Amino acid sequence: MPITPEQQKAYAKLSGQLQAIGLRYKAELPSESISLLMKVNGGKVVVDAYDRQGKLIGTVPNDKSSPAFRAVLQSTFEHSVSPDPDGVVAILSM
Repeated sequence: MPITPEQQKAYAKLSGQLQAIGLRYKAELPSESISLLMKVNGGKVVVDAYDRQGKLIGTVPNDKSSPAFRAVLQSTFEHSVSPDPDGVVAILSM
């Protein structure tokens, strides 16, 4: 099913927000994080971190995540609906 321009714009906005948060809180991500995949399930935000080979290397927030990092993820994405049911991807570096 083709993506509409509105869906593309919404996805790009969510991806940009995730990228900005990931870069701001990079110290709270696994050290080899290159890309992030964000999903919202029942209002709970979960972000998977992947390495250069595309291997899952961690999930945040976790028990080591700061309250500030948790809060910004929740407040930014808890009411978001991704045009892609598989979540939103953001690239941190190449």
